[in-house]
Amino acid sequence: MYTHFRLHGCMMSRLSFLAASGTTYYLLPMYVWALVVNTKYSRNQTVDNPGVFQMQVNYFVCTLGQAAHLNDQPKPYRTVSEFVIQQAQHHPQLPAVGFPIPEQGPNGWSYKVLTFADVDRGSNAFALRLSAVLKSPSTSETIALLCHSSPEFLFTWLGLMRLGHPVLLIAPQCQPAAIVHLCASCQVSVLFFDAAHAERAHQAGRHAKEQGETHLTLQLLPLRETEDIFQLIHEHVERKVEPPHLDRADTAYLHHTSGTSSGLPKPIPQSHGGAIGVLPNLPTIPAAASFTTTPLYHGGIADLLRCWTSDAMIWLFPSKDVPITARNIHGCLKVAELYPHAEVKYFSSVPYILQMMEADPTGVTLLQRMEIVGVGGAALPAEVGDRLVEKGVNLVSRFGSAECGFLLSSYRDLATDGDWQYLRNYNPTDVLEFEPRADGLAELIIKPGWPHMVG
Repeated sequence: MYTHFRLHGCMMSRLSFLAASGTTYYLLPMYVWALVVNTKYSRNQTVDNPGVFQMQVNYFVCTLGQAAHLNDQPKPYRTVSEFVIQQAQHHPQLPAVGFPIPEQGPNGWSYKVLTFADVDRGSNAFALRLSAVLKSPSTSETIALLCHSSPEFLFTWLGLMRLGHPVLLIAPQCQPAAIVHLCASCQVSVLFFDAAHAERAHQAGRHAKEQGETHLTLQLLPLRETEDIFQLIHEHVERKVEPPHLDRADTAYLHHTSGTSSGLPKPIPQSHGGAIGVLPNLPTIPAAASFTTTPLYHGGIADLLRCWTSDAMIWLFPSKDVPITARNIHGCLKVAELYPHAEVKYFSSVPYILQMMEADPTGVTLLQRMEIVGVGGAALPAEVGDRLVEKGVNLVSRFGSAECGFLLSSYRDLATDGDWQYLRNYNPTDVLEFEPRADGLAELIIKPGWPHMVG
């Protein structure tokens, strides 16, 4: 039985859903996107879903609906900073994040791996330095960050949140007018930037003055050019920064839209609860590591936190140092293989990266080694995905939104089912369902009780 599914406003030319009705599945070809979101928010109300495909779920493909059903106990932390501290206390020696380091010498690439104890020390060290620079702003004030996706970004972001500041994450491709608009929208008075974006930051500062926005202060990251950030993290500090008391509903950080439709980007706040509290806790022994090509200021943060809540590590692409190419991705995964304590099994990416990898024989070989290759954020051309699956790549499409988080995926019996475009609904039926409409169409309804809704 085939039913058309309409989604308005999406860039996808054709998607398909596999939805559950009782214990029966229906293929629902979908052409244009329409997402109906109920605005009222309530606590999780989950029930067993008899239509759920009986496959062991993992943190990489677990939706927020599944996570709420599987992890129904209250979390012992409210904020990202509390979570980082708890991980350092309970799992200090577990690897948390890996940084491939490109080198041009005869020894090739190297890497640095930080444990959860290292992450806690690093966030504390940066919080101390940042507090010395900020001096007086209240902990509720939003601080902006314009920086490459890098160790410096990671620890500035964590350090600012540890001080209680929401962090406006500005994508480096933003023009000065867009930066000023975002800062004004979020009442930002301090913009931190790295050396690589000094010119763009000062252009934004000049534009702000021209627009009468005289309160914006520009501040270089508090890290000297000669300092090694990894050495800094391991230096002894006298004082421990205790995060201020915040609630789950308080804003942790803000992403922003591209601004292509409205002309100027709009901030998208993410609460601490939405960032960390609704994610799955599905640890395994040994833990399966992820590799993400997505910068931290985009979806990389979501990839990172999803790994961390399941005690797994993540490798980050070094976009500060090298362009993202199939050759450089190969360099990253090659050094990750040298690290003996966590095997990379999950590859998280966006369509244009997979198109690039599919056109490269070495890239295809790398993807074939992964247990799951996840794609999301835009439409992957069907012919590219089909060729990858035909070549033995375990391709899974992941679908979500900034407003509701991770909703659906095409996770399935990867050994026998090649339908990577068909998104399956494994969520409890009382929080997400397909509702029939006229002309054989249906709408995806996110109901009160879904774990996370913005607004």
